[in-house]
Amino acid sequence: MSIYTDAELATAMIGWRRELHRRPEAGWTEFWSTAFAADVLHSLGYAPRVGREILDPDRRMGLPAPAVLEQARQRAAAEGADARWLERMGQATGLVADLRPGREPDLVVRFDLDALEMPEADDAEHFPAREGFASRHAGLCHACGHDGHTALGLGLAALLRREAADIKGNVRLLFQPAEEGVRGAASLIQQVLGARWFLAVHLGLGAPESGALVAGLSGFLATTKFDVRFTGRAAHAGLAPEAGRDALRGAAEGLLALHDLSRDGAGRVNVGLLSGGTARNIVPDQARMSCETRCADREADNALLARARALLARIAWERELELDISIQGRAGCAASDPELARLLARTALELPPDPDGRQPFAPDKVRAEGLMKASEDAATLMEAVRLSGGQAAYALLGANLAGGHHSPRFDFDEAVLWPGARWLATVCRKLCLEQMNVKNIHS
Repeated sequence: MSIYTDAELATAMIGWRRELHRRPEAGWTEFWSTAFAADVLHSLGYAPRVGREILDPDRRMGLPAPAVLEQARQRAAAEGADARWLERMGQATGLVADLRPGREPDLVVRFDLDALEMPEADDAEHFPAREGFASRHAGLCHACGHDGHTALGLGLAALLRREAADIKGNVRLLFQPAEEGVRGAASLIQQVLGARWFLAVHLGLGAPESGALVAGLSGFLATTKFDVRFTGRAAHAGLAPEAGRDALRGAAEGLLALHDLSRDGAGRVNVGLLSGGTARNIVPDQARMSCETRCADREADNALLARARALLARIAWERELELDISIQGRAGCAASDPELARLLARTALELPPDPDGRQPFAPDKVRAEGLMKASEDAATLMEAVRLSGGQAAYALLGANLAGGHHSPRFDFDEAVLWPGARWLATVCRKLCLEQMNVKNIHS
């Protein structure tokens, strides 16, 4: 079992982050990342469970084609992923590690694995490029900090193993695939059910300064991601346009009508992609839209989605088109429990300084509450924990940012990883002391 000193672990976390950053993988294809994290956890004395061992395959959303999954598996193997982990994963990714295997979790801490399908900046002004750890996978990059989240989880795992005698309950570390597009959490609900506490952490966002912390976010929006496909009949646009059934025209009408649904204030619909047709002189027989809803709660989101379905079905009927609507991702709405958020904030302020005298968190930059006003896959897990009687919180770990989230120049201050792991480990000790109960949290 690997045992790190504080200085060694702080360095190791940066190294882990950079290895993950070099090999970004999109949602549901995180085979190398899963194997890498499993290797580290195994070296720390954990017994990770991976892929098909931990999730419900029928609840996965937005899955790539089987050929894409297999190509990603082969790439991971070529880049050194241990064949034993790949075999155990099957065609699924993600992993879970329990501090005390065989027990239900008292506390679940979630970290996300996936990267974004976009290119990364490659000039010398971009720190990862200058230091030699920019993405090696064309069209993919970690532009949201999930590489840092995974490294943070591995650092926490090392501290928990080192301090296990002071932690009486079971802490479950959940490394989630496919957070982008809110596609993965629903398949992992069984890994959080019955937990007394659930935590998720994100770097940056509304805390773009190192030393800051927002301990409890609320205001997450319920969302549904869905694809729409209209199928018509192709025809020569000059000789016999009347023989065709124009799928692209139907989709264009659908786009305008969907945006009108947002005007009543119940929520909003966005059509982010519209494509179709094959050539300028052919009546288009295919058209596709990528859409999403966002609402303040699940009930409103379900109602808005139902209205969108009915509207699109009417257009398809009027235009004599076939219609297919497929759900690609869904997430609920959630709010952090105030009592738990206050405990997280107090813990950050009470952390002793580093050996060099630096305070991990700036007192004037630590807040117990904040608003998200966006969507997050963790909200689905937060909902599940709260419905089963537990408490949940979503925190922002402040970090200086070189570029905005989801931009090619995104990067964050790696120095925040070590204090972040220290903070989380202390939170775990506080929550999982044998004599700790919910009443203590309210004090």
